[in-house]
Amino acid sequence: MRIYADYNANVPMRDAARRAMVEALDLYGNPSSIHKDGQKLRMLIENARRNVRLALGVTSHEVVFTSGATEAAQLAIESAFEIGFENVFLFSQEHDAIFQYAQTKWNNLVVIPSLANGQIDIEWLENKLDNASKPLVIVQAANNETGVVFPLSKISGIVRNQGGALLVDATQAFGKCHSQEFSGFGDWMIVSSHKIGGPMGAGALILAPGIDGFRGRVGGGQEKGYRSGTQNAPAIIGMGSAAQEIIEIQAELANVKKIRDIFETELKKSFSDVVIIGENTNRLGNTSCFYIPEWSSEFLVIALDLAGVSLSSGSACSSGSVKVSRVIKAIGLNEEYAKCVVRVSFGHRSTEADAMTIVAKLLENYNIMVSKAA
Repeated sequence: MRIYADYNANVPMRDAARRAMVEALDLYGNPSSIHKDGQKLRMLIENARRNVRLALGVTSHEVVFTSGATEAAQLAIESAFEIGFENVFLFSQEHDAIFQYAQTKWNNLVVIPSLANGQIDIEWLENKLDNASKPLVIVQAANNETGVVFPLSKISGIVRNQGGALLVDATQAFGKCHSQEFSGFGDWMIVSSHKIGGPMGAGALILAPGIDGFRGRVGGGQEKGYRSGTQNAPAIIGMGSAAQEIIEIQAELANVKKIRDIFETELKKSFSDVVIIGENTNRLGNTSCFYIPEWSSEFLVIALDLAGVSLSSGSACSSGSVKVSRVIKAIGLNEEYAKCVVRVSFGHRSTEADAMTIVAKLLENYNIMVSKAA
């Protein structure tokens, strides 16, 4: 039986979300219609919106459903661009969906550097914002590759003191840490369905009270004009069900962290030279990003896949070649070690046995590699 350890890429759908989605597929009508069939779907969508608010702890915020985090990010960036921010600061570790799109809007944006432990350089940001009027800061709540969690409370305070605005990419944090760590700090916040155990094809842009969104995409005026187009009701309903399941997530988070910690303990016992990125800073409890010198992440991921384990590397595959990810470059890891970075991420279906087995498979393949080299 395969072991899935790539929860930061996609969380297997939760049973409740699957049931809700399947039931929604049997419904018909348009959520914008005034007849009973349409209004039943509309009610289920509004229940999903309420569940997302409750899971995030932001009952007074506007929730705009989208096709996913990428579309939500573009709506947020377009909203900020329309307001007219000129001093824009973008975190160096941001996902390409935001990093690349933001650069199409602002030619002069400034990239916020990272520290060697994977954290954001708060001191640098504070100094730069001292001389910036009405700044916009775009930052993650947690990084998808390293699992490092960023101090949004402090970042928000710095931005507010300068009369600025904050766009928070909470895609990876939602469902993997307590909402108090990331929610309610941003003027715009982005979340995704499939990162919390809902279906792919749904996400949301969260607007703080008093903050407007971009309404330039004309159409039928759905989602209060923020996102015209008939809603993907089954996906949204599935997302709402997943959100309802993670409203009380403390026990799940504690169990997943226990599994991750067992994995890292066994990993360090088996490999004396292993380096865990961000080990001594605040991280998501499910994520372990590490490298073993001279052991290619490309080889490791393929070898583990053949051994029945799904995990990912800190590199991106493009046009048949493997290149070091921008996140790993941002924290200053040298090229030799950067090509060895691997990420293991656990979730609600993971077990302690999974953690132990992954380490055993790593050790087994390492020994094979060493014996062949000899």
